Amino acid sequence: MKISNLRSKLIEYREGVLKTNSSPESIAMGFSLATLIAILPTPGFGIFLALFIALFFKKINKIAIVASFAIWNPLVLAPIYWLSYLLGDALFRPDPSMHFDLAIFNHLYHYSGRFILGNATLAICFAITGYLLIYYLILHYMRKRSLQRVVNALPPSKDASA
Repeated sequence: MKISNLRSKLIEYREGVLKTNSSPESIAMGFSLATLIAILPTPGFGIFLALFIALFFKKINKIAIVASFAIWNPLVLAPIYWLSYLLGDALFRPDPSMHFDLAIFNHLYHYSGRFILGNATLAICFAITGYLLIYYLILHYMRKRSLQRVVNALPPSKDASA
């Protein structure tokens, strides 16, 4: 995929989200919800889970959910999953007290607990940050757009015609 195609797709998503009559809170909440679910290890069915939740909360912007899942694709999530384990390992320092007879279960228990703790922490942090970032970006865009409408509605000045 060419960079120009990717850029045009991102602009198309942005315009689709911004041209809806949704409030900044609705758009930011949709993005935040999808960010939380996309970062959590829900391979393959995360977007369906987000859209299912959005069915119950009518005010959540569904286009923002899809746009968020476009951003949080597997290429972006791979380093986040690695960071999740590192964070979980730092938070969960002592070795777990539970031991299994099979070594594979010991490893699975040891690594998955650390990964899930770190991943949940990162997902919550990214969701809160995403909400705030998108909310303020949407507010800025809406103010800029309304100011542009006011400027366009003003009659031309007499100096400009001379």
